[in-house]
Amino acid sequence: MDTSHVIIRTRPRLHRRIASGVGGVTAALLLAGCGGAASTEGAAALDPESPVDASIQFGWHPNVENMATIVAEQKGYFEDEGLNIEIMPGGPEVTADAQIVSGNADMGILSSEALANAVLNEAPLVGIGATYQKSPSAILALAESGIEEPSDLEGRDFGVSQTDMRVYEPFFESVGVDVEAVNMVDTGADPAALASGEVDAMSSVMPNQPVVLRDQGYETSEIPLADYDYNRWSGALVVREDSLEDEGEREIVLAMARAIERGLQDAVEDPLEAGDIVYEAYAADLGLEEATQLEGASVWASLTTADERETGLLRIDEEGVASQQEFFDNTGVDIDADAIFDVEVSEEAFDG
Repeated sequence: MDTSHVIIRTRPRLHRRIASGVGGVTAALLLAGCGGAASTEGAAALDPESPVDASIQFGWHPNVENMATIVAEQKGYFEDEGLNIEIMPGGPEVTADAQIVSGNADMGILSSEALANAVLNEAPLVGIGATYQKSPSAILALAESGIEEPSDLEGRDFGVSQTDMRVYEPFFESVGVDVEAVNMVDTGADPAALASGEVDAMSSVMPNQPVVLRDQGYETSEIPLADYDYNRWSGALVVREDSLEDEGEREIVLAMARAIERGLQDAVEDPLEAGDIVYEAYAADLGLEEATQLEGASVWASLTTADERETGLLRIDEEGVASQQEFFDNTGVDIDADAIFDVEVSEEAFDG
């Protein structure tokens, strides 16, 4: 990425208290009601002068994928809503669904597939918004490979993680690719296997591996799965079902959603500023590269609904839920998408 034109905005680095959590939905169910979620006493009328504590659980370490929430935190949008927010980072030992179910977090960030699997494991969760309603999943190749469409992978080596294996096999079948003719290689998510020539292409997340390779000087080619109507959402806002039934907890959830919406709107309008905010607040201390965070922010912004809507970027509608049902059906996730996304609450939250 050519960053010579980028203006770096400096600000005092703001650090928030972040906490680790416990994994496992089963354990969380046993701990339900014992965690550190916000108290609802007097929360029905939130007051910026007397903010209520609330927490949000990320699926991984804070980076530009979470820029909507981080921008909202750093710009004081949660405080405007009467909330004192705590960001809880994820990681290999932490699962967002378990944190929400246990009561340790008021809201969590999951993919639509992760939400579905959690509900299938009897987690009482529901999605009320989705940040990235165009899937970030893409087939990644070097530009010189000549791979321009899925069928070009026949007779080639394709690097894929175990997690993505269940996505790509039915994807290839759905677009008429002979799965048996594609040599699947377990490379994990590291793009080094592609750069070294170990594989001809690999599964990727567009704001991640392609950005890293371009930053290293490689020219890349991506085939977005969403272009073939194979669309898995990322960045879903997930809460406990019962938090929508209690007046005080519902107001906290809606206030959190409104703040995140403002953060996403800012991030879409100026991704470079959003990337800089994330880098200064969190990513620098995690050892992430500034250039990749800035470029990654622009790619994430392109995966929102901003090209379709001026407002309600996080809002879930019936058409979107139908797209997730199609994805679940294609990948063998036996669930009713209408049961895990609340369109009415989403409309209320984002005033679509």
